[in-house]
Amino acid sequence: MKFLVLIFAVFACSSVLLSSSDALEIGYYNKVCPLAEAIVSATVFKHFLQNRTVPAALIRLHFHDCFVRGCDGSLLLDVTPGGQVVEKEALPNKGSVRGFEIIDEAKDAITAVCGNVVSCADVLALSARDSFFLTSGLYYQLPTGRFDGRTSLASEAIPNLPAFTLTAAELKANFARKKLNTNDLIVLSGGHTLGRATCAAFTHRLYNFQNTSRPDPTLSQDYLRILRGICPQSGNPSPRVQLDKGTEFIFDNSYYAEIVKNNGLLQTDQELLFDQETSATIRSFAKDNLSFLKQFSQSMINMGAIEVKTAKDGEIRRKCNVPNSGRISSHATE
Repeated sequence: MKFLVLIFAVFACSSVLLSSSDALEIGYYNKVCPLAEAIVSATVFKHFLQNRTVPAALIRLHFHDCFVRGCDGSLLLDVTPGGQVVEKEALPNKGSVRGFEIIDEAKDAITAVCGNVVSCADVLALSARDSFFLTSGLYYQLPTGRFDGRTSLASEAIPNLPAFTLTAAELKANFARKKLNTNDLIVLSGGHTLGRATCAAFTHRLYNFQNTSRPDPTLSQDYLRILRGICPQSGNPSPRVQLDKGTEFIFDNSYYAEIVKNNGLLQTDQELLFDQETSATIRSFAKDNLSFLKQFSQSMINMGAIEVKTAKDGEIRRKCNVPNSGRISSHATE
């Protein structure tokens, strides 16, 4: 572990520099915990070696955290004895978001070295950055300085997280509410180059698209046959299918190449090909992997700056699953 920490500390000195929110800064922990980022990197790498699906899980965990209450680690909080229902129990998250134990392990390792000076929100954001690096080969410096929130409400998840049945216009509106633009939408959707989805997320496209009793006409016939073989009508909704049928464990532009061939798994993915504002960029990324990876780095930074908490309205949790007060606030304004 010590060797891995040293390797990542040295590597971080030479990387892509990108701008971010004024509330955050690169090297925020350099004085109080100079090994913080290296410890996170080593922890993620250790788990990646054991399970190739870890990067997809951590990137999704960060996305789902940021889109509800901003990037404040609210998704990491557990149900309390008082019965407060938190984000991780909401339908878009329950049983599907994972990687919490990796965040806890990295946080505890940092605390053992430096004390309680690094937020759980930053540990999560850094874990997502490192997941991207391990699967793409591109490393970028991530601004840090987020504080942890004290509130987590399951009721806020569905209104904020984009559903897999949204139209392109609805997706753009969803991202705009988070101060992310259409390019961020296209780029961050490329995160679906990793990971899998259950049959329940797309079977409506296979058998009864928009209540027509017919399949989605934008889905290629070859891919339709493959998916129907995995997800028979009225069958088990639990089987998982890779979001990118080209390169499931490599972070690259294969996701866009598959969409251009009408092999997008989710409705929201394929929608982007037929929208006038997004189609050209989808086709461009399908041909230019490096451009996509560089823009993904920037869009991750943009997303990581959503509604960040500061010392005035947040805290640095001692344990990532419990606020320092020992209870979760039920006030939506906190």
